[in-house]
Amino acid sequence: MNKAIKYIVGIVFAAFFLWLSFSNVSIEELRQATIGMSWSWLFPFSIALTFSHYIRAERWRLLLGDTTLVAHRSTLFAGVMFGYLINIPFPRLGEISRPMYVAKQLHESNSKLIGTIVLERFIDVISMLIIMALVAYFLLSDVDTLSRLLGVNLVDSQVYSTLFLNTWPLILLGMGIIMGGWALYKRLTTTNLNAAWLLKIKEIIAQFVEGLMSIKKLERPFLFVGYTVLIWVGYIAMMYIPFWMFDLPLKFDLGWADAAILTMASAVALSIPTPGGIGSYHYFISYSLGILYMVPEPTGLAFATITHAATLAMVILVAPAALAIDKFLSLQREATAQNV
Repeated sequence: MNKAIKYIVGIVFAAFFLWLSFSNVSIEELRQATIGMSWSWLFPFSIALTFSHYIRAERWRLLLGDTTLVAHRSTLFAGVMFGYLINIPFPRLGEISRPMYVAKQLHESNSKLIGTIVLERFIDVISMLIIMALVAYFLLSDVDTLSRLLGVNLVDSQVYSTLFLNTWPLILLGMGIIMGGWALYKRLTTTNLNAAWLLKIKEIIAQFVEGLMSIKKLERPFLFVGYTVLIWVGYIAMMYIPFWMFDLPLKFDLGWADAAILTMASAVALSIPTPGGIGSYHYFISYSLGILYMVPEPTGLAFATITHAATLAMVILVAPAALAIDKFLSLQREATAQNV
């Protein structure tokens, strides 16, 4: 029932943002905006998308530690793509489907691999906050533009006091949940348990924490940081390359720094639980293009619509292919092992 409610809420959010995006733009205006559009960007865009997700799989190998002895690259990449595929109709479910797929292939604990995904997402959030801080720093040279982008008057001190009053209860709640979870974990690991179901819970929590703490066993931290940088470079490239679809670098002087800004806008949009980022991505990207770079609304919306559709299409095409290749290679490995 809870999953159904979350899915319905996601659809409502998607419909709302789609309405916000398309309410002031007609189909004819969208069609006119796409006249003369170049499709040559699709090939490098596809490479950037596949590269980013492959590097994510490689970074995951580092977190898995000793498990990488049997975690083949094809399996991890297939798991990453499977997660993105599931996320299209069911937001956030891919974060569970991905480790469960790989755990099944490796005969490993689901809880341990889910712990590594939670750790990975935490690292992604930290990385995103660092990039956002850099973006905000450069935008602070134009406070009016930043205020229009955020929809608040950053010169008004009342804005900051209101923000603090609204967020401190959430911060305290988050800290309470973390401390409560840690206290429960310590209690379960230091108490003699007899009930089978309590032992099972203890085992699941222990495996989850082992995955979560895998960063402590990281053997190549510099390579891990390098992979993290490459992932974001790939994401920014996925925003920059389609600029040439409408010659935005020539008409509005958009470059790699602007692609980084829009990548942060897309990250915020995709954090909203709409199916596949539908609606939220369209609104945030078209809005940011209009506010920051004065790109006409039909052009900005056409850009957001086409890049979003291309991203979903690539995931839908690459994920089944990756799963099929992984299945084929797994059967080959099994046949080789039986003949030895």
